Amino acid sequence: MRNTKKIKVFSILLAVTLLLTALPMATALAADANHIELFTDVTNDEERSLLQTYSQYAGEEITFYVPIINKNLANATSLSCALQYTDPTDVTQNPFAATPALSCTPYRTWNSTGNTLDGWDGSVLAIGDRAYFKVTGTLLSTLAVGPVNLKFTITYSDGSTPGLTDTVNVSIEVREKSSGSSGGSGYRSKPKVILESYSFSEDPIYAGNTITLKLVVANTSTREAITNLTLDLSNEAGVILPAPGGSNSIFIGTIEKDEAYVQSVKLLIAPDAEAKSQLITIKLSYEGTRNRSAFEETASVSVPVQQKARVMINDPKIYDDPWVGGNVAVGITLYNLGKTTLYNCMVDIVGDGVTLEESYFGGNITAGGTMRADLNVIPTMGGQVDAQVRVTYEDVNGNPTEELLPMNMFVNEEPTGEMVSPGNGGMEIPGDKPAGANIGWIFWTLGGVAVVTGLIYLGVNAKKKRERALEEE
Repeated sequence: MRNTKKIKVFSILLAVTLLLTALPMATALAADANHIELFTDVTNDEERSLLQTYSQYAGEEITFYVPIINKNLANATSLSCALQYTDPTDVTQNPFAATPALSCTPYRTWNSTGNTLDGWDGSVLAIGDRAYFKVTGTLLSTLAVGPVNLKFTITYSDGSTPGLTDTVNVSIEVREKSSGSSGGSGYRSKPKVILESYSFSEDPIYAGNTITLKLVVANTSTREAITNLTLDLSNEAGVILPAPGGSNSIFIGTIEKDEAYVQSVKLLIAPDAEAKSQLITIKLSYEGTRNRSAFEETASVSVPVQQKARVMINDPKIYDDPWVGGNVAVGITLYNLGKTTLYNCMVDIVGDGVTLEESYFGGNITAGGTMRADLNVIPTMGGQVDAQVRVTYEDVNGNPTEELLPMNMFVNEEPTGEMVSPGNGGMEIPGDKPAGANIGWIFWTLGGVAVVTGLIYLGVNAKKKRERALEEE
């Protein structure tokens, strides 16, 4: 009997141990089973507009979005979304009227390759991909003002097991009606359309180039969609025009309430456009879908136009015969052939065998202007010297440009000593006599030549006089 009791106690202890060991594993498996999750943060404007907390008045129709991400399945397929509640009459779980029925349909998925929101039918969601369900329903008129937390069940298949589910939570806000908007038959809604953001595909933007302007137009109304939306683009200076084949009037059409539309426009910058921020005015014309009233809004886009620098620099000109340690005048001329100013122009020398007394600062060179730089270069070694003249300048944004021009010269060297005639054995030894004695014979020779020349000249004149005298006789 005692042995039997011991076996029973041991069995119970073993079962408890196994159960305690299995609990963390079960918890981990349960955590891993949550493949579809909610996400709340993105870095692009297109998705950010969908992730806001949506609000509406009690009794009004509301549209909002359920964002999901596939955390760890190779492919989730056959995805659907439904509001989760245990009691359909509990307004904290189901704040929507039964008519019309609440709809929850696949809407968009983020294309990370093209950086666009593409249409999505819920058939598949690859690992790491994001998508949105669009939810539309009418709020109960009896709802209290404030936030409402909603639970949605996401149903999907992992490729082998259908009917898998995960739960995500989304919040909406019931807005408080102002006194002016309740009960009055004269109330007229005005959907507000704005230019939410814009960007350029090119950076920097140069005059003469074709650019792509990306516009994000948003309907901020939570009550009403807009239709017949048209964008009219204009530039007062007339230097920003539609690209060939394009138009300055763009028809977009309909934007649902609380939704945004992305439109790309190709524009041509005139070659003679001034280098400054050029302004594009955008007129947004549209109609409300409720009362078909026409509305207009105006927005503006600043285009930072730059002019490309066009510079011609002649080859360095060497004016003097180069000697080691002497000054050599070197000159260059720069011509600004562009339509913009060059700033902080500097000229100096780089390379071995030469030094520069002082760099040349030319300052700012206006469009069509000329800069002439004169440099005093000092050779420090004889023979062939290959150096470079360096010219630097900046554009209006302070971006530097450097140009190197070859400067080649042959540098002469001063003699280190001279040969003289010594009186010992007919050998000539440098420095045996004073410098004055070495060159004295030159002056004597020049003097003798002058005397002989004078005597010849006098003799020729005397002969001519005698010949004239004989002719007169």
